[in-house]
Amino acid sequence: MAMRLVVTLRNREAVTTGSTGGPAADVLPDTYRERLIKYVPVEVIVLFVAAYGATYAVLGTGPFFPRIALWIVLVGIIGTPLYLWKAEQVTDLVQLIVSTLGVVVWVFALGVLPISDLPWYNQVVAALVLPVYVFASPLAVGIPDRW
Repeated sequence: MAMRLVVTLRNREAVTTGSTGGPAADVLPDTYRERLIKYVPVEVIVLFVAAYGATYAVLGTGPFFPRIALWIVLVGIIGTPLYLWKAEQVTDLVQLIVSTLGVVVWVFALGVLPISDLPWYNQVVAALVLPVYVFASPLAVGIPDRW
């Protein structure tokens, strides 16, 4: 398994047996800091900011920019779980959801064109939700085996 996969008490045994076949006791669950680093897909956010910024610099005043910006946002959101699943071998559904929601929160906080045009969008609220989400997301440790 990839090092990007968040190791929790729930998936610790599957991570260990899937990669080395050894006992699950050798793998400790990730700490808060490790989950923080693994849940925030920084490379996707950087790619989104670069693509949006370069497109805005070149076509920002053009009539087709809002449509292009919408496609950049959609590709960033849809591409996040696909990238994590295929390139980073992340198989935990909770981690894929938390990371994808993280990209959505970042897009809202950045206030890019298709989002900022929404009638209910508020830049201050979006900017306040971002740090709360980033620092609260590592508290998601997975789906419990029993409710």
